[in-house]
Amino acid sequence: MMKKPFSRRSFLQTTAAGAAAAFAAPAIVSAETLKSELHVASVGADGMAWADLSSVGSHPKVKMVGFCDIDSARFEKVDQKFPGVPHFADYREMIDQLGDKVDAVIVSIPDHMHAPAAMYAMNRGKHIYCQKPLTHTVWESRQMRLLAEKKQLITQMGNQIHSNKEYRLGTRIIKDGAIGKIKEVHSWVGVKGQQYYQGTARPPEAPVPPTVNWDLWLGCAPVRPFAVDVYHPFKWRDWQDFGSGALGDFACHILDPVFTALEISAPLTITAEHEGFNPEMWPGPETVKYVFPGTKYTAGKTINVTWYDGGRKPPRELAQMPDGKELPAAGSLFIGEGGTMIMPHVSMPLL
Repeated sequence: MMKKPFSRRSFLQTTAAGAAAAFAAPAIVSAETLKSELHVASVGADGMAWADLSSVGSHPKVKMVGFCDIDSARFEKVDQKFPGVPHFADYREMIDQLGDKVDAVIVSIPDHMHAPAAMYAMNRGKHIYCQKPLTHTVWESRQMRLLAEKKQLITQMGNQIHSNKEYRLGTRIIKDGAIGKIKEVHSWVGVKGQQYYQGTARPPEAPVPPTVNWDLWLGCAPVRPFAVDVYHPFKWRDWQDFGSGALGDFACHILDPVFTALEISAPLTITAEHEGFNPEMWPGPETVKYVFPGTKYTAGKTINVTWYDGGRKPPRELAQMPDGKELPAAGSLFIGEGGTMIMPHVSMPLL
């Protein structure tokens, strides 16, 4: 069993207290470190964590000082690229033991543990790079924002595609008025909420592998037995206790240029319909209709943005595409007063 047990209640109490407290001084990188290098630790050592930490660690002014993973079999790649860096299973022990030796922390683990890990580090003055989706719930995101403001921390969510030339060009085309003011937007992805685990109920219990600390993997989620190739290391995305479904996994990318180009804020209304919902897993194919307040880039006082996943797409006729052309597997369709633009997922815009 893990040394410091988690519970949802204790997490809520801890984060609420941390967000409410006032802090006298901002968290800053030490002057000595600024002269030499940034010391970074990573919560997560493989998968998306490996992509993040290997990129960050490649900078000549960065020194990796700690790697944490609940599975001791997942340190092979980090050891090859960053030999001699200490390993940890519990991020709390890593952060506490490293203390002032770490300036910033990467959090790239399953969604349900983003907020606990990030806020534990933030409460100790560590700057944060946290993978998307930022948190598992809206409330957790708001607490992270409040804590970052109070501690005056530098934070970033792992939404790297925001900087890609394809998305930057697409948003520029919309802002420059190439297709006029926007009347409506349709966005979609082929992935569905039950994409990876082909079932609707919990599988039979199985022995926990000797390399895995299952208690630490569960973290603040309700206790359940381990099962092989169902949760760790990847298929957790399908489960409501751990992941965020297709919408949580991909909308942060695909709707990013929509929000950026139109400068929309919070929706006025949301309507959703779907297939295949059950108490354990995220829905199968779904359509979510948002109504947002209009902006200077929209044709009306409100604008409709519709999200589709699990194989659903808008009618191709809306895009006014030539014969023989189909909508991409994922992306957005902007319908303007003077034309249409397709913004494929990580591909150049099409007018």
